[in-house]
Amino acid sequence: MSLVALAPIASSTTLSWKISLTRLLALSTLSAGLLMADDFIQQLFTSANQAELELRFVLVAWLFALGLWLCGMPRLVTALLVLLAGMQLIQLSHVSFFGEPLAAPDIASLFADFAEVRETGWASFADHWHVLPSVLLPYGLLLGLHLWLPRHVRLPQSRWALLIIVLVLTAKPWRATYRDYSSFLPGPTRSGLHNSFNAFAFYAVRLAFRPAEALPKAPFAPYRVTPVASNAQHVWLVVADSLRTDRLGLFGHERGTTPTLSRLHREGVLLAKPGIASGVATAVSLPNLINLVREPGQPDLLRQQPHNLFALARTSGFRTHWLSAQESKLLSHLGSRHLDVSITREDYPLRFLQRHDHALVDLLDEQQWSARNFVVLNLRTAHLPYEENYDQHPEPLPTWPVAAELPREERQRNAYDNAIGYLDDVLAEVIARFDQLEGERYLLITGDHGQLLGEAGRWGHNDLLPQVAEVPVMVLAREAPQTALDSLRQEQWISHHEAGLWLAERLGQRVDNPNRVADEHFVQGKQLFGDNMIQRVRETPEGLVFDEPRLLSRWLRDLDPAPSTP
Repeated sequence: MSLVALAPIASSTTLSWKISLTRLLALSTLSAGLLMADDFIQQLFTSANQAELELRFVLVAWLFALGLWLCGMPRLVTALLVLLAGMQLIQLSHVSFFGEPLAAPDIASLFADFAEVRETGWASFADHWHVLPSVLLPYGLLLGLHLWLPRHVRLPQSRWALLIIVLVLTAKPWRATYRDYSSFLPGPTRSGLHNSFNAFAFYAVRLAFRPAEALPKAPFAPYRVTPVASNAQHVWLVVADSLRTDRLGLFGHERGTTPTLSRLHREGVLLAKPGIASGVATAVSLPNLINLVREPGQPDLLRQQPHNLFALARTSGFRTHWLSAQESKLLSHLGSRHLDVSITREDYPLRFLQRHDHALVDLLDEQQWSARNFVVLNLRTAHLPYEENYDQHPEPLPTWPVAAELPREERQRNAYDNAIGYLDDVLAEVIARFDQLEGERYLLITGDHGQLLGEAGRWGHNDLLPQVAEVPVMVLAREAPQTALDSLRQEQWISHHEAGLWLAERLGQRVDNPNRVADEHFVQGKQLFGDNMIQRVRETPEGLVFDEPRLLSRWLRDLDPAPSTP
């Protein structure tokens, strides 16, 4: 065959190759767009998703899409797309619910509290259903293209494409082996897929299936415990979940959400002060409160519990009680070995299902009180989903509308205020039982943390923000010396640590913290152990000043070698 005869064949081959290459480039571009389309679909339904296109990540997504088309391995491609779709369902659900992107500690919390997440998710589905089409439409289309198109259209193939896929998928995990958490913080304007790569990579490498990382040694002096005289016979601590100060009528909220507490305050028998939580999550704030921990970075105080309130109470001859409307896992690091009575909703699931927090009132009636008792009540009333905590309450309560057609912000705030109204009713019953007792007795009420209700598009309580850090502190004293509340009256704000120290004295044990700095407090992020974000809060004449959150490890490294002194 002559060269002249071969020319059309060569020309045809070249043309076919160019067409195939053009198709490949076009499909890669389309696929990259589909990989990032879920953010922009979700933005049609909620302003919480603030993702924008970033050129560098667009190029990464395009290379990844190119690799998927070039590799010619449909099973691998299917598995990867299903994996990414699963990650994005979690990512966009978090964005929709909390108003911010998913972070690595959120994944740890997801698996640790899966039952609670599932319950809240089902209850909130009507508000967040758009996550499903936002993710499933683009990923379903992408998967369909990969399964159908190669059967009908010729495309270039190369096993070298696996190198592109491996590089894209392993870049973040490799980086997580030598960079700290601050390099993997999510960005609100980043692509959701970008945030997912960061979050899941750091979780897989640094958090999954391994104990908390070692931190720099904390340079703090030990606390000193000294027995003191106390005639208290009953000391009660009530911790209400997600209790936010400014939604209580007692603290100036325009709605009368706390008629009982407000009345007691007007009568001059209830001391009410704004307070500062020790953490942004129940599993963080409760251990720090019960173990009297002020300074972050001291895990031994949580494990060894040298000044645990239950232990101190027992030392002074008190019978210890833990009555909780929540799961028993919250007892972790609270000193369960120091408890005489431990009851959670898992012990009476039907009763709590029917009576909610009023089941705790019933349980108070059933207790066999000793001569001296230390009681901790853990309420769930203001915890999500709010409506489920009060909707079966038989007595009339002030309620605000929660109809499904209302905007989420209005409906959720109304539901939260309804829950606070229900809490006030529960507390009225608790106080009535408290008043049936005899002798010198004290009741302190606070929240484990506050709650975001849509401020700047944020929801939930895992952020180091004022609405989460600020909690109320209320104290009722009966048959007590006039001076019993003097130290608390002098405070403008009462931190969890200060409240715990005051309770310890009522229990007959003074705990002196030589590291304590006047008007300085700490709020810990969502992790109890390991590296974590923390925030220093300072009292000033103008109000509370919230420092920028910092990584605990960096804060510890920057401390002076010598411990602070008062």
